[in-house]
Amino acid sequence: MKKSEGNMEVIKAGFYGTIQDLGRFGYAHWGIPAAGAMDEQSYLLANHLLQNDPSDACLELTMVGGEFRFHHPATIIITGAPVKVQVNDQEYSINHVINVGAGDKLRLSPVKKGCRIYLGVQGGFQTEKILGSKSWYNGITKNARLEKGMTLPYLPSPKAHSASHAKVAVDDALFEEETLAVYPGAEAAEMDEGLFEQLLARDFHLSAKQNRMGIQLEEKFENNLKEILTAPVYPGTVQLTPGGKLVVLMKDAQVTGGYPRILQLSQQAISCLSQKKQGDKIRFKLIDKW
Repeated sequence: MKKSEGNMEVIKAGFYGTIQDLGRFGYAHWGIPAAGAMDEQSYLLANHLLQNDPSDACLELTMVGGEFRFHHPATIIITGAPVKVQVNDQEYSINHVINVGAGDKLRLSPVKKGCRIYLGVQGGFQTEKILGSKSWYNGITKNARLEKGMTLPYLPSPKAHSASHAKVAVDDALFEEETLAVYPGAEAAEMDEGLFEQLLARDFHLSAKQNRMGIQLEEKFENNLKEILTAPVYPGTVQLTPGGKLVVLMKDAQVTGGYPRILQLSQQAISCLSQKKQGDKIRFKLIDKW
């Protein structure tokens, strides 16, 4: 660690944590996914309230928070899914900038609703940048997920502050909204018009098959489309498999795919979907035609 850096020790890693920023771009021709924060809206809010650069790296935690010790003064914030935030014996709300001192312990509970939590620090976590991004991805970065005993470097605040400041109310719409705004996918025009209308008229539920690469929906949907050659796909692309399963690609998704691309989620819809859990209901709403 450099003398100018502080560090945060991971005491309990929770279920699944990764360092994320806005992602890495320009390497799809090498088969490298974009990665980046799943809930970009909450990630950007963390950096905004900390007065960081929008691309500063945050820690993304899934479902379960964790326990961390700061070995140097820092200014931090928790955004995303509502959790119980405790620094030593004092409780705070999420979306609330907090000043911590050397030796302070941060505890984050499992989520109350939603799915993903963001822990931001003033100046961003100072982990290694590879191919223009600090986002962790297996095979690209040294670390692929958070583990007990890790230390994450940051730029320490010049002094510890006793007061906390800057907070905003929790946006419940991000966790309660069931309608996802979408554009027609590349193969949408080849679908039977009646089937496409059915796709937009019915509800779907998230299955247990989900991670940062993609989310499979529980219900099957009729597939009358021809097979396609492998073609580009992006975070938010909705694919329809030969067996009738809908798969929504997320931030760690591959860069090409061979299933018909019938819808494309908006960026806001990707953030909304990333805060859903198994069994949650969604529906699609067409917002425009290309």
